[in-house]
Amino acid sequence: MGDEERVNVDEVGDEEQEGAKPEAAAGPRADASKIVKILMYVAGAVLAVFLMIGISYLVNRYLEEKRYEKTVDIVTAPPPAPLNYYDVPTFSITTKDSDPHFAKVSLSLGYDENQQLSIELGKRLVQMQHMINIILRSKSYEELDSVEDIISLAEEIKAHVNTVLIAGKVKEVYFKEFIVN
Repeated sequence: MGDEERVNVDEVGDEEQEGAKPEAAAGPRADASKIVKILMYVAGAVLAVFLMIGISYLVNRYLEEKRYEKTVDIVTAPPPAPLNYYDVPTFSITTKDSDPHFAKVSLSLGYDENQQLSIELGKRLVQMQHMINIILRSKSYEELDSVEDIISLAEEIKAHVNTVLIAGKVKEVYFKEFIVN
């Protein structure tokens, strides 16, 4: 009875040491795991800070470029020199409508400084009056009542006058008076 019941002290000591080893071994691993987690969080926070700084820098640079473009777009060049002009006598016409409207148009032709063109405009005055008169009489009231129509008419007159000029070209057609009733 004594031998079987007798517990071997060495075995009990070994069993206690084996049971203690996993707990003791788990302690340093748990501490290392916590340190790794903390380091990961710190690295993530540092990365997030650098990412925010980088994005802020890029956004600021983009906005500065846009502001610069807006200030650069402003041109401070002086206006061009005024054109010389040639006055054409006033036209009094009626529109081509079934119920005709009266129109009175006075205009000037603007051109760059050119003595030969000035002489040519004087010589071709009757020819230009004829062309302008035909153009004006071919218009209806609806073709003369808006700003876009008047600008289109000026371009049409300029194109027709320029077809007969040799010494230069008319740059602008200025309406000094434009009345349609």
